[in-house]
Amino acid sequence: MIDFLQALQDSAFGVWVSTSPSILAYPTILALHTVGLAMVVGPNAVLNLRVLGVGANLPLGTLRSVFTVMAVGFVVNASTGLALFVSEAAEKGVAWIFWVKLATIAAALVVASRMRLAIFGASESALDPQQALPTRVRALAWASFALWLGAIFAGRLMAYVR
Repeated sequence: MIDFLQALQDSAFGVWVSTSPSILAYPTILALHTVGLAMVVGPNAVLNLRVLGVGANLPLGTLRSVFTVMAVGFVVNASTGLALFVSEAAEKGVAWIFWVKLATIAAALVVASRMRLAIFGASESALDPQQALPTRVRALAWASFALWLGAIFAGRLMAYVR
């Protein structure tokens, strides 16, 4: 496994990302990774806050589009994250904190999917904005906050934990 990770890191792309003096390499990829994170976590936080009662007179139907923004952000994050990973594959691929980050992201995506289904269902109609949301939906919102916070912390800790 370590040989594969080292080969990935030593590939032309991995070396370019990590050593190129071009602003289009590591700095731009990292900046886009941050933008993607904002596109995923920001709208998710807005939805979670609405579910938890903040802005209760905002119709839930107006928040249906957060999932489209989150999907675009996830594509940006996944592609830039892969590029960042390749540049340090031998170190990150064996770091436990990296796997914690991936696990919390996966769990957060499952929670977001369950929340979408619980709130909007399979049909196009959203819940009544005045209707009290079920406890399980509120629990999903809290779980979402915790998981995204965990993923962000794990991502930042990757620079410090080996």
